[in-house]
Amino acid sequence: MGTTEGSGASRAGGEGFHNEDAFVVEDGLGLYLVCDGASGTPAGEVASRVAAQALEDFVEHVDGALDLRGRGVARAVVERAMGYAMAALDEAQQTDPQLAGLATTLTVLLAHARTGVIGHRGDSRAYLIRNDRAHQLTVDHELTKVSDETDADSEDVFTVELEPGDTIVLCTDGAEDVVQDDGIVRVAGDLSPRVLASRIVSAAQRVRPGQDATAVVVRVRGDREPGWLELSGQPYGTRFGHTLQA
Repeated sequence: MGTTEGSGASRAGGEGFHNEDAFVVEDGLGLYLVCDGASGTPAGEVASRVAAQALEDFVEHVDGALDLRGRGVARAVVERAMGYAMAALDEAQQTDPQLAGLATTLTVLLAHARTGVIGHRGDSRAYLIRNDRAHQLTVDHELTKVSDETDADSEDVFTVELEPGDTIVLCTDGAEDVVQDDGIVRVAGDLSPRVLASRIVSAAQRVRPGQDATAVVVRVRGDREPGWLELSGQPYGTRFGHTLQA
């Protein structure tokens, strides 16, 4: 069993079913990510899903060939994986000219042992909740198109030392206000990742009802498994990922 356990939730904004967010939770790979396709560009939901799938495929491919416990190796994998995701967007645009202008945020955590590597572009965010305080780990970027992906200011990759009991939250901008709320921070360590992700997204829908909201919650395991509270029913699948009941 890995050193982290995660869960995600996503809901479309407004009364429709058009969700431009995507997320990945793969405990076996130690891989967690959120993407938010840029509104106002062609097929934002296509951009987020193409990037998320490409990045997951890349990490899965190298996982069996490399020892990702090495900090330098894990960082290089995240850098290459993000480039691979952007290349997949570029290929999609070339295949279908109607998709020209595809853009998406991308915030990813690759966790192994007590080290996490975070890759980030755009204005989705990563937070670390530790000792009842939420720390924003990422800095928002102005989202650039795929053709501008070589801009050094459009992407960050860095390492975070993880401690047992830490909670990392990756979220799109529709959920960012809620993650910093004192009520969420106080209960973060007591709730399971599944329940906490659901609670964040449900609260975000009340705060910003017209905006897509996605949260991936990752808990760093300790030597003893905590008695996390499971206060909701089983998740049910949707075409946009899992929408979890709080």
